[in-house]
Amino acid sequence: MTVILTREGDDNATLVARLQDPAEVIELPCVRVEPLEHTRALAEALAALREEDWLVLTSRHGADAVAACGPVRAPVAAVGSATANRSRAHGLRVEFQPTQPTGERLARELPERGGVTLLARSDRALPDLPAILRGRGFAVREIVAYRTIPDAQGDVARVRALLASREPVAIVFHSPSAVVGMLAAIEASLVARATIRVFGRSTLRAIRDALGAAADVSVIKEEDLHDAHR
Repeated sequence: MTVILTREGDDNATLVARLQDPAEVIELPCVRVEPLEHTRALAEALAALREEDWLVLTSRHGADAVAACGPVRAPVAAVGSATANRSRAHGLRVEFQPTQPTGERLARELPERGGVTLLARSDRALPDLPAILRGRGFAVREIVAYRTIPDAQGDVARVRALLASREPVAIVFHSPSAVVGMLAAIEASLVARATIRVFGRSTLRAIRDALGAAADVSVIKEEDLHDAHR
């Protein structure tokens, strides 16, 4: 089995280590991140945070963008270890991580502090996290911290040829943006030949809408990463 990973290399380290044997791994990042051209709104939103507020970060890129805009008084809720480690490296104070590194789990487990919860995320961030928080009674504000561009980067020709060969292939998607990026580079009819494994219901909806109900698609959880090649 060959496994195609659609995130950036830095995000794949743990998964790659688990999949190297017996799976062959090909990294084909299907999104790229660009900084904001104007950061005034982000800087102002961060400066307004107080000790009783939360700053929610859901990626390393969010931590980088926040750190570039000056000091933050509020504690950070980080979606996972990579985001938490990058936040701490920038001197941010991480006080919460969910039991599983997903936005849904973060939204359901985040402790109430009584203040504002600021989400500093991509311009293509999914609505699930803020919706759950608002449903729990949180005062949520959202600010764009960086831009996410669907764009397959790497050896697209190799992946297309592999899919066309009908060799056993699994593709792992972590976001709807990655689905868009891959399908902009490789025909949906070829992608549909693979075993598709996705994280989150929104990503599942995106790939189902693109490939149809006949495609072999299922959701995997973070604790099941070592089974993603099966």
